[in-house]
Amino acid sequence: MKITLAQSINLLSFLKKRSYELETELFEIHTITVPKGETYIPPERTVEQVLEELAEIQKDVLELQELIHKTNMQYTVEWDGQNIPLIRAIETAKVLRNQIHLYKRLGETKQREYYGGNVVMEMVALFNPGEYKKAAEKLSRQVELLSSRIDKVNYTVEMEVPLADKYLDA
Repeated sequence: MKITLAQSINLLSFLKKRSYELETELFEIHTITVPKGETYIPPERTVEQVLEELAEIQKDVLELQELIHKTNMQYTVEWDGQNIPLIRAIETAKVLRNQIHLYKRLGETKQREYYGGNVVMEMVALFNPGEYKKAAEKLSRQVELLSSRIDKVNYTVEMEVPLADKYLDA
């Protein structure tokens, strides 16, 4: 079945969530506490059934991740005057977002701040916070541009995902 890269990413997210749900279910059904000698009603599914489904989902996650990574290496986006692989663009966006966070924190620093009791202390910024605030704003605009280019590829590129039939057919 052909689906867009964006759909495959959503499917991967669904599969990872389902994997987590199965792990949770496993630890809810792996034991039962009853008074000694009393009979009990076992859960609807056995540990083995849950483990079997979990193994299948995990196999599908690995297969889908591989397909996504291959696609992310095949397609490019224009960035900083050159075409870079989609995977590099994604990682670049992550780095830039982290840098924005750092710059924003630096930009919130007061140039001078006084505090203390008997002795007044002065904390002095060893840089210009306003410059970092401006740099964060500039980087924010750049990362939004990069993200929109990544999204364009994600929503236009189609890929063959054989396991998609199992999860996406209504």
